[in-house]
Amino acid sequence: MKKKAKLIILLSILGLAFYCLFVQPELLGINISKSLNFPLGSLIAWLGIVAYVIFFQLIMVPLSKSDLFRIEKVIRSSQFTLALLWLPVSLALSGNMAFTFQNAPHAFKFWVIYTLVILVLPLVLFILKLFGKKVN
Repeated sequence: MKKKAKLIILLSILGLAFYCLFVQPELLGINISKSLNFPLGSLIAWLGIVAYVIFFQLIMVPLSKSDLFRIEKVIRSSQFTLALLWLPVSLALSGNMAFTFQNAPHAFKFWVIYTLVILVLPLVLFILKLFGKKVN
């Protein structure tokens, strides 16, 4: 599949996630599975996070062979792995697919930090790229 087609698919997934979050938030509460208490919002959030990470990996060309190249390679693989594991980690921390952290403030704080790390890593890569260009 061409890079342009991949970017269009990823942007469509991100657009759907933002649409559901800001325009039609009631869609997020629809249960996919009542027995698991698995709302559509959990799946949309996970797909949005994975699409966000892949999108940034596609648009940012890896640094040339430099000292920062090894750091970038580790960050890229880490962020992809963290994004893929977001749904199972969220389930493990909250104990349910709705991600309600009842009486678990420490688990909630860890979950927020975990999610923020996934979302901030692409920005770290962007900053590394800016410094990498100035160093070379």
